[in-house]
Amino acid sequence: MKMLRKLIQAPSIEPFTVEELAAHTHADDDHHDYLQSLVPRARKRFEQRSGRLLVEQTWQFALPKFCKEIHLPYAPLRSITSIKYINNLGQLVTIDPSEYRVIEHGLTATITPKLGGQWPAVGFKVADSVQIECVFGHGTLTNEGTIIDNETLIDQDKYDLAKQAILVLIGDWFRNREDTAPVKLYDMPNAFKAIADELAVELL
Repeated sequence: MKMLRKLIQAPSIEPFTVEELAAHTHADDDHHDYLQSLVPRARKRFEQRSGRLLVEQTWQFALPKFCKEIHLPYAPLRSITSIKYINNLGQLVTIDPSEYRVIEHGLTATITPKLGGQWPAVGFKVADSVQIECVFGHGTLTNEGTIIDNETLIDQDKYDLAKQAILVLIGDWFRNREDTAPVKLYDMPNAFKAIADELAVELL
């Protein structure tokens, strides 16, 4: 069943400091702004390939109806904000969290009805009859909202490895930044692809 996806709230900070970028690329101060401009694109490239989201972000998924098990496409899951459906009056109804279970024993989370329960019937089978809003991300922000909170990281080993893959990609783009360079921004180095595929939440 086709699942529509929409980013509701993008990360408000990137997972790298200028010092980390400069140390990896050996760039001088004049290139710091350019390096920082590469980070969002490289992070998104990693997330699209692996399904693993580095920094807290909110996504909405839509389905034409409920299925027995709803498999979320991204990881790691931090929370489910809401599950809603359109009833036969055309109203958007929020399901009480006590009515469903979140199973997190695999690479991604699965949502099912509570034990002995079942999903309600949707009133109209349109593309967004079922709407699920979730928060994902290995890292969250500190209370000050300026840096990643290391105390709340989910699976730091995988987070650090993901950062290493993104640094490889940024370094490759930085070295080949001139128009005449043989490598373009749509190219991906093998080390980046290997790490991203190793961390992928589903088989590619």
